[in-house]
Amino acid sequence: MSEHESLRKALSWLLEHQTIDGHLIGEASRHFDLSPLDEAFLQQYFVERQHRQPPTSANHTSKKPKNSHND
Repeated sequence: MSEHESLRKALSWLLEHQTIDGHLIGEASRHFDLSPLDEAFLQQYFVERQHRQPPTSANHTSKKPKNSHND
């Protein structure tokens, strides 16, 4: 098996699920025998990244640019 094959299989398995959380990543890590580094990468990519995302665009108001001259 290639160096990253287990990570690819785990990633494919995770993406089949509607919600990816720390528990599911731990399960994938055990099932696909991932290294601690691979598990940490998945945790950072899927879980920690979600907490740092800015609010959805629905919460932003769109503003029209101001014209420098009157029409």
